[in-house]
Amino acid sequence: MTHDVILTFVKNRLLPLFVFLLAAAPLLSVEQKQVFSSVYPIVKKYKSMEGPAGVQTIYLGDRTKPELLWLTAIKTEVVGADGKTLMSPELMCHMNVDIDPARHKALFNLKRYPAARLMTISQGMRVPGGGFAARLPEGFAFPIASNEPLYVMTQVLNHNIEHPKNLNVRHRVTFEFVRDRDLEQHPMPLFNLGISGMVQMTMTGVAPPPSAATAGEGAGATHGASCLIGMRAPNATGMSSDYVDPQGRHLTGHWVVPPGKQVNTNDVTWFMNLPYDAKLHYAAVHLHPYAQSLTLRDATSGTVVFKAEAKNPKGRIGLDRVDAFISLAGVPIYKEHKYELISVYNNPTKQNADSMASMFLALDDPEFVAPTTVELAERAVTIVNGSGLVLRTSSGDLGAMLANNPTSVQFAKLIARGAFRDTEAKFTDSTITFTAKLTIPEIPREANNEHVPGVISFCWTEDEVSVVIVTRKSPELDSRCTVFAQIGPGAEVVRAMTASGSGKLVAAEILSGPELNELTLAPAKKVASR
Repeated sequence: MTHDVILTFVKNRLLPLFVFLLAAAPLLSVEQKQVFSSVYPIVKKYKSMEGPAGVQTIYLGDRTKPELLWLTAIKTEVVGADGKTLMSPELMCHMNVDIDPARHKALFNLKRYPAARLMTISQGMRVPGGGFAARLPEGFAFPIASNEPLYVMTQVLNHNIEHPKNLNVRHRVTFEFVRDRDLEQHPMPLFNLGISGMVQMTMTGVAPPPSAATAGEGAGATHGASCLIGMRAPNATGMSSDYVDPQGRHLTGHWVVPPGKQVNTNDVTWFMNLPYDAKLHYAAVHLHPYAQSLTLRDATSGTVVFKAEAKNPKGRIGLDRVDAFISLAGVPIYKEHKYELISVYNNPTKQNADSMASMFLALDDPEFVAPTTVELAERAVTIVNGSGLVLRTSSGDLGAMLANNPTSVQFAKLIARGAFRDTEAKFTDSTITFTAKLTIPEIPREANNEHVPGVISFCWTEDEVSVVIVTRKSPELDSRCTVFAQIGPGAEVVRAMTASGSGKLVAAEILSGPELNELTLAPAKKVASR
């Protein structure tokens, strides 16, 4: 263990929360963004991963004004329904923050494919004053764009209260970040990487024999892809914890721990899939009750990178403390080395318990090049199958599903630059058109290009471009325009504009994934007919 590694139980760092120092620069005030989960009623006992949960999509900054932000820390607290009263930390299950890997890769022009999980904060990661936090070393940060979504998943549990009454809680999540434009010098950029301990699942679902589940820790332990043959935990969430390794073995990261001691050692090299050598500067650890430790071991050199000890409460179920890894100098992690995770659980009860064993690593990023605001705006244009378009008009909002074609990409690039904003509509008996004075490169026309009611088309000439909403069949457009979207919710907005003979396109947005689940459309405004 290197001398600059600080374990959270050794030193309670009482520096102002989420503040870092930059060389030869003054102390800067970080900004906060606070997010509240829904209110979760706790009506009975819930094991880990069983309690009420929810997911939200957030942006750290203004998504319409792209800029580079530096995320330095995340904190969550279990509070009452009022959002203020601190509740028992025993009700904490976990809080995940995910990125959109494809979008993050595009925004930062990365060669590697990023991991989705940015960070997990869970029971045991307590900080002085209450709550749970992941805090990067001073001078280090995750680069995040203000126009990229973060997906925040929160969950609570209840191991100990037998008959809860009127117990309503929520997560209060706080993100701490600084704006790159306020800095004289960049922090050291880090990239995220998650690794999980796993067991190989039985084909029959029969519980493993005791000999398979209680291998000893140390020189006599059997090492390999997984030294356990076990069952998926009954409270595992769907199949989200299941994997297939390069040998075709079916593994689960949420498994059963029978009564007694269990040691699980498995190869996580394939899980890490390191694109290059890097240095480890931070690691958060996720474990379940009855855990004793989780170790990241360099199997090639035979050295321990980091061993996290866990402390369980006396007479209750939960985790009082789990160590974190913090290193300013960093510990080398090598692309060509093999790495193992070794988890140790000791279940003192007479019943099976559930378990997980994960580390969420932050390593220095040799690929990072700071993007400009213009680059962030242009790179944000990612069209995938299932992407949606929202047109926010003066008459209300309408949604449409985008085709995954070059025309959709060109249109998305234009709206990212503010084209068509506050454009007045022009009406014919069969179309509603918004036009902007712009010159664009030639776009190949699509084969399926029939202009029927409900489609949105893109037309262009030498010096202007138009977005056309088709209200009646318009075959005259088939040869000179390209259909790129199909209207879904909000058709009444089209009828309202047609009835009034007026309308303005206020703004347009491209959405995908979880963003669409949280979409709210303004209803059609009541207008007088012309």
